[in-house]
Amino acid sequence: MAITASVVRGFTFSTGVTVDAASLNELGEPGVTVATPIAVGNGGTNATTASAARTNLGLGTIATQASNAVALTGGTISGTIMTLPSYAVSGVPSASPAGQLIYVTDGNSGAATVACSDGSDWKVVALGATIST
Repeated sequence: MAITASVVRGFTFSTGVTVDAASLNELGEPGVTVATPIAVGNGGTNATTASAARTNLGLGTIATQASNAVALTGGTISGTIMTLPSYAVSGVPSASPAGQLIYVTDGNSGAATVACSDGSDWKVVALGATIST
């Protein structure tokens, strides 16, 4: 059987003291209290709550979002290729709210297209000519 012990700071076992469950229980529960938060420069967060720690570390609200439900409400996305969700006309989602973009494999008289929602309907985005050099 494993014995777990908590030791009070400054406590020293004397030579010949039996280390068993009964003597370890006499030590009691240690208490650790940090009266002043540890500064960021010293490896801390300079905060007493998780929310304040995130603020002090400059993490913002995205730090608490799930990886499969990220909401970007400002800033810029750059340096990456974005892939739109792909649907056939028969399976497009609701057009509400307005401003959504999707790729529709057969949405322009059977041809592939990008579509934008106006809040009520999906509208074909004219794709134009193929890029060339």
